[in-house]
Amino acid sequence: MVQLLDEKLRRPLTVVFFGIQGSGKGTQAMLLEEFLVRNSDESVLRLEMGERLRGFASGSGEANKRVNAVMSAGKLLPAFIPSHVITTFFLNEFTGSEHLIFDGVARRIEQSTVLDDALIFYDRADYHVVSLDLTEEEARARMALRHRSDDAEQQIQRRFEWYHSETVPALDELARRGRTVHHIDGTPSIEDIHQNILAVLGLIS
Repeated sequence: MVQLLDEKLRRPLTVVFFGIQGSGKGTQAMLLEEFLVRNSDESVLRLEMGERLRGFASGSGEANKRVNAVMSAGKLLPAFIPSHVITTFFLNEFTGSEHLIFDGVARRIEQSTVLDDALIFYDRADYHVVSLDLTEEEARARMALRHRSDDAEQQIQRRFEWYHSETVPALDELARRGRTVHHIDGTPSIEDIHQNILAVLGLIS
C-alpha cells in the first residue's frame, strides 16, 4: 500500500476545489493537505483565496484600502484582484515541485482562465477539479450552525446567487477546456467525504 502510494505521488498532485458556501471545501482542502504532508516527500502549497484577500485588505496602500472597502460591503471584487493573487502565488511561491491545492480560487470565469493558463504553463494541465455538491438548503443549515457574523441571511443568499451566476460558469469553463471534474456528494460525514476524494484522486483503492 505504501509503495503503491509512493508511485502515485511520484508526480506532484494538483487539485482545485469548488463548492457552494458551506459545502466544506476549506475543510476538505486542509485534510487533503495533511494527507499529502504525511504521505509524500514533496512539500505542499495550498492557496485559499479568502485568506489571501483578507491579508491583502489589511494593508495600508490605496489598493488594499479599496479591497477592504469592497469586501466589508459584501460585494464582488473586480476580477483583476484575485487574478493578481493567483499570479503572485505562482511567480513568488511555486518552485515547480510542490503538490498544489487551490480553494476558492476560480470563482469567476476570468479567474479559472488565469489559473488554467498558469497550470498549463507549469506543465500541470493534468490537474483534478473536485466539486463538492450540496443543495442551498443543506448549505444554509450548516452555515446557521456556525453562528458566524458574516453569515447573515442577506449575505448568505447573495453568496448563493454569486455561486450560481459566477462560479458554476467558471467550473463549466474548466470542463470545457478538458479538465477532469469530480463531483463529490457533500452530504456525508467529513471523514467519508475525505475518503471519497482520496478515492477519485486515485490515492486509495
